[in-house]
Amino acid sequence: MLVVLSVGLLLGWLAGGCLDRLGGVVLRRRRLVLGALVAQLLATVVGGPVFPLGLIVSAGLAIAFLGVNRSLPGTGLVALGLLANALVVAANGAMPVSAVAAARAGVPDPDLAADLRHEPADARTLLPWLGDVVPVPLPVRPEVVSPGDVLVAAGLAQLVVAGMLARRAVVPVDRHGQHRRALPPLPLGGLSPARPAPGPRGPRRS
Repeated sequence: MLVVLSVGLLLGWLAGGCLDRLGGVVLRRRRLVLGALVAQLLATVVGGPVFPLGLIVSAGLAIAFLGVNRSLPGTGLVALGLLANALVVAANGAMPVSAVAAARAGVPDPDLAADLRHEPADARTLLPWLGDVVPVPLPVRPEVVSPGDVLVAAGLAQLVVAGMLARRAVVPVDRHGQHRRALPPLPLGGLSPARPAPGPRGPRRS
């Protein structure tokens, strides 16, 4: 994912984009992302049967966040990738890893027995094509990733490139296709009382 994001940053820069424009990408309901991170962290720490349940909750919160911001480029790919990962983990209790893909990528034989998040893929594996079956033979750190991971990385890279090339703020739209406009902030003292319009002034008295 880091490699794909780095390539996205490079492509955005070569196309005339700017990192400062990423600040114009407005994301709504960011607390859903925080909840997704907390659920995944608790699932990883507790382990056991809680891990697939926590991953499903985390993916659900992340997909809800992406649904709210679905008009932004790349969010559809990210949501589809998270859903694919959640489905295969829910079906098997852990992420199945293909030994053939690991050998092609040059990944050392991992001790999956001590890893609660992964398990070796075999004939009993459900939805095996959604597991870690994509070899990524990086020169320093080879990896085996899932099709869902590929979709997530591609969606994030698309969002980065689109944000760097945006001419104006990228704001999500509501279900009616209208941009949500933020109301101007009220003064610190709240609403000021209405004042009567000044009338004509009479002659001054000396």
